[in-house]
Amino acid sequence: MEVGVKANETTLRGLIGGEQQLMIPLYQRPYSWEREQLSKLWADIELQVDQIEQGKENTHFLGSVVLAPGPENSPGNYQWLVVDGQQRLTTLMVALCALRDHQAAEDPIHRERINETHLINRFKPGNFRYRLLPTQVDRATFTACVEGLPIGETDSRIASAYQFFRTKLVEVDDPADPHDIARIESVVLNRLNLVQIIVEDDDNAFRIFESINNTGMRLSQVDLIRNYVFMHLPTKGQYVHDTYWLPMQKLLGHKALDQLMYLTLILDRGDEAQYNDAYRGHQELLRAVTVDRGKVEERVEEYVKELARRSRYLQQILEPKGDTEIERRLRFLNEWKGSTAYPVIMRLLELRDSGDCTDEEVCEALSYIESFLIRRLISGVTSGNLNKIFMRLTRQLTGEQQVADVLRTELSAARLYWSSDEQFRADIRSKAFYWQGRTAQQKLVLRRLEETYDPKERVDLSDKKITIEHVLPQSPTPDWLETLASEGEAERLHKELVHTLGNLTLSGYNSELGNMSFAKKRDFFTRSGVVMNQEIAKQERWGKAEIEARAERLATRAIEIWPGPLDSGPVGPSRDWTLLHAALAALPAGTWTTYGDLAELIGSHAVPVGAHLAKTSLLNAHRVLNASGQVSKGFGWADEDDERDVHEVLRAEGIKFDEAGKADRTQLISARELAELLGLPAALDISEAELLPGDQGDLEEYERRFFEQLGEGSGPQAAGAVTRLLDWWRARGGEIQFGRSAGSSCAPIIKRDGKTLAMIRFYADTVEVPFGTLKRRPPFDDPILRDQLRRRLNDAPGIELPAAKIELYPSFKTILLVNESVWDVVLSSLDWFTQTVTKDE
Repeated sequence: MEVGVKANETTLRGLIGGEQQLMIPLYQRPYSWEREQLSKLWADIELQVDQIEQGKENTHFLGSVVLAPGPENSPGNYQWLVVDGQQRLTTLMVALCALRDHQAAEDPIHRERINETHLINRFKPGNFRYRLLPTQVDRATFTACVEGLPIGETDSRIASAYQFFRTKLVEVDDPADPHDIARIESVVLNRLNLVQIIVEDDDNAFRIFESINNTGMRLSQVDLIRNYVFMHLPTKGQYVHDTYWLPMQKLLGHKALDQLMYLTLILDRGDEAQYNDAYRGHQELLRAVTVDRGKVEERVEEYVKELARRSRYLQQILEPKGDTEIERRLRFLNEWKGSTAYPVIMRLLELRDSGDCTDEEVCEALSYIESFLIRRLISGVTSGNLNKIFMRLTRQLTGEQQVADVLRTELSAARLYWSSDEQFRADIRSKAFYWQGRTAQQKLVLRRLEETYDPKERVDLSDKKITIEHVLPQSPTPDWLETLASEGEAERLHKELVHTLGNLTLSGYNSELGNMSFAKKRDFFTRSGVVMNQEIAKQERWGKAEIEARAERLATRAIEIWPGPLDSGPVGPSRDWTLLHAALAALPAGTWTTYGDLAELIGSHAVPVGAHLAKTSLLNAHRVLNASGQVSKGFGWADEDDERDVHEVLRAEGIKFDEAGKADRTQLISARELAELLGLPAALDISEAELLPGDQGDLEEYERRFFEQLGEGSGPQAAGAVTRLLDWWRARGGEIQFGRSAGSSCAPIIKRDGKTLAMIRFYADTVEVPFGTLKRRPPFDDPILRDQLRRRLNDAPGIELPAAKIELYPSFKTILLVNESVWDVVLSSLDWFTQTVTKDE
């Protein structure tokens, strides 16, 4: 690096210490980190917390921060421009705000402590008060965050980052561990290393910025390990490469070879292995085997030979081809995407090959792994710690005791949440199974259950056309609600039952069945080759009693398929509120939800949800309103001394009310959107599968059904407006896809790089803007472009898409399209959308 540049390693504490200010210059783009980047950082933070708990001094390198003297820089008044590193630096400062507010809820002293130590310069005037000063676009939101003021509705991504960290802190806060949040704070301040590069006045800051960010393709972990290995093989390199490395590489491919390197570290080190440090870990393993200078090449050859041996186990896991019981179970785990269990499975296969366990013991052990994964899924237990659980297990499996017994004993520990038979049965009855896990996992559970019926002619349930069918439909007709009303309050029962396992089955007729009456569905089920559907067809009606009875029957079969843990004492409480707490914490600024939507998400109903919120002090609990968008008549703050007017608090947070005291429904976060915010895999699967291709005959039927529902839901004028818009799209050569799910939909689409992009999606009474899907599609993975689309549509009278929903699925009424001004804005927005997507082609 040339003269005039100073570089040194530091931490966030060192970077923001003292009375100085770091200012983001105007030419920098706004803050843009989203959930993907935030999640990676959070994973690094959690890893460092684990290191602290183990008494280790390891740190994590986060990247560089390039600084240049600011316009107000002078002796005694230190101001620096952030030339590079603003995203990670802003994120860490927002994380400190979240840490401050989380801890201040318990003890207000944390507010002043963190503010004056890290966030503000107490005696500086105006904007010099803030140790970090973002660009104008983000400044108001960031300063509100620092000052602890309500953020309200905002365009800045900083609000989402703050919400992300508040949510994560709620999830990990352990009441039994008073120091867990303090450890997170210590990691953020002291264990995320940064390289601080100071550029003097006469240096070209942009040139240095480019040199840092345009260094070409980086070597992968596998590339680095391979280079290090063959550096130690000056005479035997070609032989070792041709005999072991090349066959291993051909067997697995680059991606799986990278996976093998990490699995090898786990088998050697257990839960101390780190994926991001695979290269360093293999360096240490190689140094250990090359201590004897006289036998370096022989030891390294043995090392590579061992890798090649283990590669065969991984290949068997990834591509089980035979029809033995072991391979059938491996295929199930493969379809399940149960990669977290791979270290244990590799150990089992090793022990079998060495003669330390039998095929029968391996099969039994695999059945416990499968049961552990499925019972946790149905219980709604988050899978965040599965990796650590299986990593630790590898050290327990030595072959000295029967492996199946060891595995079952270790997994039966109460803290691992492997549900007992009694709890498993209760979960099947009451949990919202449809929200748990990925759609592929849900179908696997139903497939396993169907197999227990021993059908005479087995249906291929792996066919992609086979979908999950709600017998009681997600959008019930008046006839369906009338059936439920005979057993209780219809809407409450619907939310309580619709997503439970007792109401779900597999069918190839999902689009035809839709929300038709049970009498008509019975005709389909009677002819179905799926035996569980034939069982449903024997019922005269389908309501609460029938759904609960079927759940009991399925539970009995499930308990036989998936053996439970060893007796771990009495069953714990039947209601786990973790998912509800996380959903509340994830609510974006300026939004609200209902008791019913929370109930639908967690598989409960509104009454116990309301009772729980009334007696528990929770972040954002005051933003839960009744079904009409009003504050519940019985609302009260958990703190009896809190005398704030809840309506004033909500308005200050950006929630709008009409004259009747009803909240703006465009700001409502639905159950589906809550699932999206929490990253529940089922929500992703639903959004991605909304529109599916079909043959011409199918498309004509879907189109007919869509316009039939559109006419019923919004009237003939709205149907005419949608028809004109679709005709305009077709005349420009555009393609249209119609939804195959029960609630008919259609969308004008563009295909790019094998992906489908839709700016809007028409339903019977609403027009949805699928930001939640667009955020995974270039170029609209850029939040700035999504916000431009939101602003364009908001130019239409009556359309108000909130900025808080830029990652979700906001909508407006289809009937608005009857207004020519609205129709014109939507049309011009589609035109802009098309140009934006295709401009690089």
